[in-house]
Amino acid sequence: MKTTTLRMLTLAGLLGFAALATSALALAHDGHRYGHDHRGGRHFIHPGYRVVVVRPPIIVHRRVVVYRPARVYYPAPAPVYYAAPAPVYYAQPALSVVGGALAGAVIGGAIGDGRPGAIAAGSVIGAAVGGSFIH
Repeated sequence: MKTTTLRMLTLAGLLGFAALATSALALAHDGHRYGHDHRGGRHFIHPGYRVVVVRPPIIVHRRVVVYRPARVYYPAPAPVYYAAPAPVYYAQPALSVVGGALAGAVIGGAIGDGRPGAIAAGSVIGAAVGGSFIH
């Protein structure tokens, strides 16, 4: 192998290694647009471990005084007495209807000279009038 070829291969190898080493830094940003933010500016994220210091809680027992309200006694309401309703007497509907029919029959017989049609008409009218006195 000639010296020129050996030098060119060595130079090409060194340049390839330098290019690979340089591009490895760009690939180290875990897929974040190759080190550019969404506006095109450059940024680099260096992932690492966060150190979080958690202090143990401080427990202080404090005395708490609770005053309960005094019991309140309300007097029971007086019993309510209702008077019995007054008795109501209703007229017997059958008696007023029957009485009206009898009175109508007598009046119809007297006015109609004993004709059966006048007696029947008088008894019906008398029953209707006697039934209306119920209310």
